[in-house]
Amino acid sequence: MTPLPGDRTSRSAQLTRDGELDARQAADDAYLEELGYKPQLSRKLGHFSAFALQFGTIAPIGGIVFTFAVGLVAVGPAMFWPWLVAGGLQILIALCVAEACSAYPIAGGAYNIVSRLGGTFLGWQTGWWIELAHIFSLASSCIALVPVILSWFGASVGHWGLVGAAAGLILISTLINIASVRFSTRFVNAGVIATLTACVLVTVGVAVALAFGDAPVHSADYLFTTDGTVKGSLLLPLLYAALLPCIVLNGFDVSGNTSEETKDAARTVPRAMVRANLGSYGFGTVVILLLILAMGRVTDTLAGVQPVTFILDPVLGHSLAKIFEGLAVLGLFVSAVVLQLAGARVLWAQARDNKLPFGSRFSSLNKERVPAFAVWVTAGVAVLSTLWSSLYVVLIAMTVVLWVAGYGALLTVMWLGKLRGTVPTAAFRVRGWRVVFPLTIAWSVLLCVVLVHQNPRQVGVGLLIAFIAGIVVYALSPARRSGRRTAGPVSADPNPPTGHSL
Repeated sequence: MTPLPGDRTSRSAQLTRDGELDARQAADDAYLEELGYKPQLSRKLGHFSAFALQFGTIAPIGGIVFTFAVGLVAVGPAMFWPWLVAGGLQILIALCVAEACSAYPIAGGAYNIVSRLGGTFLGWQTGWWIELAHIFSLASSCIALVPVILSWFGASVGHWGLVGAAAGLILISTLINIASVRFSTRFVNAGVIATLTACVLVTVGVAVALAFGDAPVHSADYLFTTDGTVKGSLLLPLLYAALLPCIVLNGFDVSGNTSEETKDAARTVPRAMVRANLGSYGFGTVVILLLILAMGRVTDTLAGVQPVTFILDPVLGHSLAKIFEGLAVLGLFVSAVVLQLAGARVLWAQARDNKLPFGSRFSSLNKERVPAFAVWVTAGVAVLSTLWSSLYVVLIAMTVVLWVAGYGALLTVMWLGKLRGTVPTAAFRVRGWRVVFPLTIAWSVLLCVVLVHQNPRQVGVGLLIAFIAGIVVYALSPARRSGRRTAGPVSADPNPPTGHSL
């Protein structure tokens, strides 16, 4: 099913064939071969593991604890409403991406889907943006974890100490990921079970404490104030506050990146995506509401070492607040592990298609059928990223805008493909897609503008460097240098080399 070099007729024929496929009818490996690929990875993941990978990526506890100040500093208590609206729009993106991954249950997620529907160059760049976002998120998560962990021991470090400690966390994540798919998913499953339990217990505990305890509680009117954080127009501050759910609810195709390792992927993966995102959105809404109602003055909260712990301390008591903080640390580290796993799968998928320099190294699998070399490379790039730990906020902004751009490209080609009838029939489909897809595309464009506008010099220059680097790496890929311009898959050897694996 590989189009001939430079043959646009072949690409058109491939799109026509894709439009005739039905993900509901064929078994996993048979459908994968219909899409042009031989099975290589070990298909061991079930329903809960697929859910855990997506929920672990989102890490609602860790995401909210470590980024709560993003909304609070922008509009104070009124941050609840941007969370509610923007979070709802993020859920619509999750639904659209779920349909895409159901139609194309292939490792590499957005990279492969955009390559088939939008062409090789756009698909490769989309994969590049998303894998960079995964790697930057791995780095920024580990940077955020270090000060909190050290504070438990009354310690602090300078820049190089922070870099070294973050590198240590990245190394632990790497060792977990290269061990085996079964080991890494068991770690993620255990972490997700712990955080789910914490979600329920802490939510109930805070609600009971606020209802029956002595801690002061704000009325619902407090949600409509900014508590002095806004001095002029509310428009831009509200848009900045809307970035909070975009930071927390993201990485939509992570479980899609493991489609070739998931049983009944066309159904299991989209269901996992939707359940994980809806659950995180619902939990996040309740927790943010409770935190705002329990909060004292905004200025005092922002001055605290950890704003969420500062809020919970008088409500739950110091010990329970610290336990919650510890579970948030676990949740964020689980997210880092999953994002590294996903980033490595994108690199492996690009190498399998002969579209990455040193492709034989990146596409090799170790004895556990894990793309170990790709995992080590993600670790190396993440460690290098920690050198810019002083630009932590910029790193987060770049992470989110790369995700938004990548998923925006996916949404656009999916919408056009559905209009043209060139998308396979998915086992999971979005109702009202003619309205939902354009709405999510418009929202993605607005997010990109807001993210760059917030810090045009540093974020803009950083993105420009990332885009130029992507073009350079793409130009060095074997398929490009040999003159091949494949728009679809390159069927791979079902028994890939393992001699270069680490």
